[in-house]
Amino acid sequence: MSRRVTISVPDDVAEQLAALPARQVSSYVTEALRRRRASDDMRAALTAAGHREYPYDPPGAARRLAERRISPEVREAAIVRLAESTGRSVDEVRAELDRRAGQR
Repeated sequence: MSRRVTISVPDDVAEQLAALPARQVSSYVTEALRRRRASDDMRAALTAAGHREYPYDPPGAARRLAERRISPEVREAAIVRLAESTGRSVDEVRAELDRRAGQR
């Protein structure tokens, strides 16, 4: 079941949506909203568990990792915990993090 919704977005977002094939806009927006909801839920769970919130800073995180400010053991432990909490495989989480680190 689906429903038609009309929204207003900033020009830069409208340009990104216009660049998508016409039949893929709805699925793109749906996936983006579901990812955001999962991210918000995870953030709320971490806050409830007593973890402080860090600013969104992928380049900074990649730089700290490259500078070895995060040991490989700590990274692996974090990957395992993230995989367990999201119901994803450790390999899938590691691959996504490696992919994102390579995009910097």
